[in-house]
Amino acid sequence: MNRKIILGSIAAFIVIAAAVAVKMIWFPSVKDEWFATSSQRLGKVPAGKVIVRPTHFPGPKSNLLAFARHDGNQWMSGRNVTFSQLMASAYDYDPGRVSLPEGAPKSNFDFLFTGSGSREPLQAAVRKKTGYIARVEERETDVLALKVVDPSAPGIKVSGPDEKPGMAPKNGRLYLTHMPLDMVAEHMGELLKMPIVNKTGLNDFYNFSLVWDSKTQREIQGGNLDPETGKKILQEWGLGLEPDRASIEMLVVKKAN
Repeated sequence: MNRKIILGSIAAFIVIAAAVAVKMIWFPSVKDEWFATSSQRLGKVPAGKVIVRPTHFPGPKSNLLAFARHDGNQWMSGRNVTFSQLMASAYDYDPGRVSLPEGAPKSNFDFLFTGSGSREPLQAAVRKKTGYIARVEERETDVLALKVVDPSAPGIKVSGPDEKPGMAPKNGRLYLTHMPLDMVAEHMGELLKMPIVNKTGLNDFYNFSLVWDSKTQREIQGGNLDPETGKKILQEWGLGLEPDRASIEMLVVKKAN
């Protein structure tokens, strides 16, 4: 009897050990450090990782995205990002132009993509984890209209025809050269997470600058511009934002069939 018990225990141990070995080989553990907060750290993550999971980094200060170039491909990671940010990253779309359905997840996610080529593997991982897909559609939606508020403001000047696009910090300010306002509206929309359309009537290329203090730098580089900061930047340029409606292309998120 004891011999049978001993043999049975040994057999059970072998089965458990084999299961653990299989899990270690085929399902290696995910390291939190892979979800890097800088391009330098992200560049050290092993290739071929495609991960989407509920966040392991809760808290108001951990909503972060990181990007890195690796052998011509763009690697990405996100910590404690919203579902809207997750979809925008997976589909390479402006986060200010994501339309979510009722019942969309309210919780936040971590994601990691160190693949090559298209982001389809990341899209597939999002679908498997959340049950949602997305596609671009034309939609009538709420937007912010970029308009001229003070034509006499000195903060924006027409760029010369021989100037080249550029961006450089100097003496506490960030100087931007030879840029169209359509590009400014697009990038500010990404930072404010709201579609912005250019209704200034200003269609040239322009030079302008903004205060580059630690607060503004942190917000812009972190991808989350405070509306009051954005308002101050635009006021210096004689511009402002007003609520409006427009038909624009949106990344429409839907439940997968």
